[in-house]
Amino acid sequence: MRTVSNLFAVCLVLALPVLGTPSWLGQVCAEPLPGQEGLPPELTIPAEPELDDQIDDLEDLAKYAKRNAPETGFVASLKNLFSGTKKPRLINIDLLAANVSELKGTQIVVEGIYEVRGEEEAIFRSEGATCHLTLAGGTQPEGFPDSGPDGLPARVEGTVEMGEQGLPLIRVQQLTPALALSFIRLGRAYELDEEYEDAVEAYSAGAVAGVPTGYKYAAFARIHAAELALEELDDGATARRLYDAAWTGFAATKTNAETGYYTWTRPANAQTWQKQPVGEAIREPLDSLKRGGFWYGLVNAFVRIAGGNPAFGVLLLAVVTRLMIYPLTKKQLVSMRAMQKIQPRIKELQKKHKDNKQKFQEEFWKLCKEHNVNPLGGCLPLLVQMPILIMIYRGIRDYAVQFDGASFLWVKNLAQPDIYLLVAYTISMIGFQKMTQRMNPAAAMDPQQASQQQMMTYMMPLLFFFMFQSFPAAFILYWLGTNLVYFTEQYLFLHLHRENGGDSANRGNGGDSASGGKKTSGGFAAAMAKIVSGAGAKKEAKTEGKPQSYEETKAAAGGKKVGKEDKRRPAKRRG
Repeated sequence: MRTVSNLFAVCLVLALPVLGTPSWLGQVCAEPLPGQEGLPPELTIPAEPELDDQIDDLEDLAKYAKRNAPETGFVASLKNLFSGTKKPRLINIDLLAANVSELKGTQIVVEGIYEVRGEEEAIFRSEGATCHLTLAGGTQPEGFPDSGPDGLPARVEGTVEMGEQGLPLIRVQQLTPALALSFIRLGRAYELDEEYEDAVEAYSAGAVAGVPTGYKYAAFARIHAAELALEELDDGATARRLYDAAWTGFAATKTNAETGYYTWTRPANAQTWQKQPVGEAIREPLDSLKRGGFWYGLVNAFVRIAGGNPAFGVLLLAVVTRLMIYPLTKKQLVSMRAMQKIQPRIKELQKKHKDNKQKFQEEFWKLCKEHNVNPLGGCLPLLVQMPILIMIYRGIRDYAVQFDGASFLWVKNLAQPDIYLLVAYTISMIGFQKMTQRMNPAAAMDPQQASQQQMMTYMMPLLFFFMFQSFPAAFILYWLGTNLVYFTEQYLFLHLHRENGGDSANRGNGGDSASGGKKTSGGFAAAMAKIVSGAGAKKEAKTEGKPQSYEETKAAAGGKKVGKEDKRRPAKRRG
């Protein structure tokens, strides 16, 4: 039966000069290889030509497309913004078919399998949607083999028009190989040829190329690469990395979830591939790969202590973390209190030595030494908290599947970003910055640095606001919780300090008062005072010229000033 079918196809091709190209030829020649039922046309590999020949063509197409791919990303967007040019954006075929009237007359990009329907006509097919293509005058394919683009992944750029029966028609102005789809098709061909390492690499490259443009099959490429790495290569590390990237890029962000990314999987003993939302396909394998990790177990333990409520578990984790670093926080608050007490003295030094910064720094560190104040003591808790924050973020990322669907107050999903929670965190961060800036001696030592730090009070939280827009709400909730606990700790500390008349701060400062008696210290302030004063002494020595003679040194030690006449040796007394 297969021989008769092939003979019929050969006779049909030989008769083409007489019969012309019928509209159903592409469907006759596109008979797929077995085991692909249920996949969309873009992911289906035909039986002809031979698989090795298809792999060679796809490799050439992918190389050409990669060399000539247009720039994407933030930098490219900035270039287009300042150059005044607006690059056409990629529209998936199904979205084009559903919004053809709104897109009519616009410049767009579409990727698909190019199926010839005439000398200057072709179509793209995708999951029940069809897009007709017609070449504009003078448009020629670029980067394809001599046989042309028929049956190969193509990228067309052109103008949207309304075709027959309301179907979209694109007047093609540029026809080149499609970068993302070429790599994805290459991965499919490698997989069918059982070259699984090459398949994982090609799928991953297709996902990387497709994510910036919003190509919907990039999700399938990344997830299926993870499946092959886990099932065929037994590479759990690579599978975990790819599943994690797929979750972050296609399931964990609100905008992408609304777009509706899907993948196709074939369960064991199933005859056809099944379409699934990305979150459902990733949930079980991703959670099983991360379940044995330490940070996953830490977050899970707090969630269990909180009665199985993920939000309360995160807040409990924030409270415990803050209590663990409270000894450092107390030192920070004591340092802040001590710095506030010597602020009048510092301002006096600023006025007295406003024209001599070297002298001011020397006197400033002497003042800190006298009162046993470490101006940099407020920075230590911040430095310690950062690695803890990074580790907690890793645990929340590992626990992301369990956060999916969990709600808290107005937050509907802790695994996805929430703009209102991010605003609340930003406000708390501004308050946190206002408190910590008072601990920084730069504000006391240099008015210019003080103004710069005042500006950073608002700039840094705003920077975090834009950076964390794609972060899961669970992490933002944790950080907001730590800030609220810190505010509570500071309030209690200052309240107790007022009740005790300042004794708590003095005790926390080693028994010394910032306004009381002096205390010699061998700590950081003493070391800085010695360094600064030593530097000033060297500078004065350089400006005075030649060193003193022995007689001058000896006279200076006795409080005398030696002139030139005193340098003569006195006459011996005669008897």
